[in-house]
Amino acid sequence: MKTLVYYETKKIWKRKATWIIFSLMLLCIIAISFVFVSDQAYYGEDGALLEGLDAISEKRNHEHALAGPLDSQRLQKILQDYQENYVNQNYDSNTDYQQSYIKNVQPYWKILDLIRGVYTPYTDYLTDLATFPYEQAGDFYEARHNNVRAALESGSYTAAEKENILDRDSQISIPFEFDHTKGWETLLIRAFSLLFMLLALATCIMISPIFSYEYQIGTDAILLPAKQGRGATACAKIVAGWIVTSIVYLITVFVGVGVIAATFGVRGWNCDFQILSLYSFYDLQIWQVVLYGIGINYIVILSVMAFTMLLSSICKTPFTTVIISTLCTVAPMFFPASQNAVINHFVALLPAKAVMTYSVFSSYDVYSIGKLVITLPYMILLVAIILGALELQIARRKYCRHQVT
Repeated sequence: MKTLVYYETKKIWKRKATWIIFSLMLLCIIAISFVFVSDQAYYGEDGALLEGLDAISEKRNHEHALAGPLDSQRLQKILQDYQENYVNQNYDSNTDYQQSYIKNVQPYWKILDLIRGVYTPYTDYLTDLATFPYEQAGDFYEARHNNVRAALESGSYTAAEKENILDRDSQISIPFEFDHTKGWETLLIRAFSLLFMLLALATCIMISPIFSYEYQIGTDAILLPAKQGRGATACAKIVAGWIVTSIVYLITVFVGVGVIAATFGVRGWNCDFQILSLYSFYDLQIWQVVLYGIGINYIVILSVMAFTMLLSSICKTPFTTVIISTLCTVAPMFFPASQNAVINHFVALLPAKAVMTYSVFSSYDVYSIGKLVITLPYMILLVAIILGALELQIARRKYCRHQVT
């Protein structure tokens, strides 16, 4: 069995398509990371507009200086200073106005945006806080929890689902810990979805020939009649596919996360996830969300591998397998939100949506089975594991029962 696994793994690695798609994927990840860096902008203390790494460094230093718990008194003080030192000032020139913005707003923008998200959640402008009574900022966490309750009341949730979400939300650690989190924000919101979709597409291309290539070139007529040509060979192909997918996954994640961490830094890893997603009801820190995302997405990618193997055992050529598996993997990315909650719940479990870690841990999608309420991350894992196991079993049996023509 070990010998069969070795040769099946070697067969996958020796294909030119494997190395081409693997190399292109890594190049795309590095190129995209450069884009993430180049579009960063931040004003320096002298009023000059900084870009790229300079902007990242300046922003990191300013926000790290504000690191610490966002207790009620601190939030109240920051809003009061914003109103007194920036809003309620008379400026003689645009230069004075800009200097005031750089000093009194820019470093505090993320914290002010959190306050805006609670007290003026339906707008995108900090100016809406200009006349807001700053004393009320002391009730920040209570007001946030009430907003969660109001969102649930306006949705189509069962009593058990509301109770589950509110109970989880009430257990979130407060006050929130603040620090510079731009690197983690870029990773979770922008990089993760692209990274894992590239991985899913690469998996489709690399694994697609695993069974169908034997049909195409006629080696099935040699392999299948052999002593271990059916059961053992099928299992060896499945194990080889898992090994290759896992190696590619680990290298890709290491490169993708490493490039972002090297450019943006790792500060803010211990901040509460609510600093990035204010109304998330998961009591997790950012580093935990990242690790959960990597783990969940690994299982999702393996389910994509299993689906590709199933198609490969059915289709007569690798090209057909690639086309069908790629379309099924990519198409859900473009599905618009439906008015039907059942359809939305189904789409959220598809690989193209399931790998969007930030959205998964920000979503209020929950699944009820009687009185049991399952959150979206757990449901993604459950579905991916069950379907993946079924698909691999069907693929093995399909290959073993294949009739040589």
